[in-house]
Amino acid sequence: MESEHSSAPELSMEGIPQPILALGKRLADTKFQIDVLGKNGWADLTANLHGLEASGEWSGPDDALTFFSKIVPFASLPAQTEPLGIFQVPVERVISRSGQWWPEHLSASSEARLVEHLQSPSAAESTSYYFIPALGVLLAAQGQSRVNYCRYRHIPLLTARVTLLTYPPADRFRLYHVSQGETRQSWVVLNDRYLQPVLWPRITLPALTTYGVHAGSWPLTFPPVSRVFDALHDPSAEQDFLLRSIDLHAVEQTMRSEQEAAREARLPVKMALSDMDISNIWPIGLTLTFFFLLSMVIAGLTAGTGWAGHISLLTCGMTGSLLLFMALPVFLANRQLRRSVTFVEAKTLGEEKEQ
Repeated sequence: MESEHSSAPELSMEGIPQPILALGKRLADTKFQIDVLGKNGWADLTANLHGLEASGEWSGPDDALTFFSKIVPFASLPAQTEPLGIFQVPVERVISRSGQWWPEHLSASSEARLVEHLQSPSAAESTSYYFIPALGVLLAAQGQSRVNYCRYRHIPLLTARVTLLTYPPADRFRLYHVSQGETRQSWVVLNDRYLQPVLWPRITLPALTTYGVHAGSWPLTFPPVSRVFDALHDPSAEQDFLLRSIDLHAVEQTMRSEQEAAREARLPVKMALSDMDISNIWPIGLTLTFFFLLSMVIAGLTAGTGWAGHISLLTCGMTGSLLLFMALPVFLANRQLRRSVTFVEAKTLGEEKEQ
């Protein structure tokens, strides 16, 4: 029942270090064991690594790309490239979705047809596997369930169409362990710019260590840890990564924009007394206006003669000067005060309209 009889060549693992080969096998074994737990009704033990939604709804096993992106930081989207060809691939190194073709679900006749197909020249049809030499592992995008069957029946090789998928070298990553209050997280930064949190430390951290990723202290040239924690609530969708990430350069740009806005808010601007947030400015203004108009009327009736005319002219000049003083922008205030006053005025107008 082995597929070695196929005419396709065996996928070469030459040049891949032994620790990396062991890592790739361990990752594939972990996915298979998680799917077995899910099949037996214990998917809650592995939480979202098996595809169990946060709401508790069952969605079946994760596909290979989804699982891989959860445990390997900066898993990249498959490129639109031509396949390397058709190869016999080692089953023990394939991460797949074990959702169908469990041996106990196959009748004798259906299993015989499946074995015949796996050994036929057309065995690679409807298959698409991504080979990641840097990690010694393959991801089954199409033709996933047959991997599960071959594992159960101890079939070491199966025929599939293989495409190369690259992964950044270890020296482009840096691992950081950070804390904020009682929260402790591990972050992986790529090229000193893009950041992804480690979702499953018990699986990911040993894998990163084997791969050669080194840990370090959070650099002072990076944004503060608190700002990155805030940015994690709204990560950006980078086109090259399966999962969202944080662009540290974008966080720095946001901080610079905020600092510039705060600096501009402190710059002095000219304001009139009537623009300031003085609670009794309008009653004073209305009172001055009343006496100004009254004095003008009296001055007009008396033609400015007599003691009444003199007093009215004096009152008119004083109140007019005060009104002009209130209206002219002769005071210096910062921009923030100006904006706050404008906001209060707009809010007051809005409340008056609602009433």
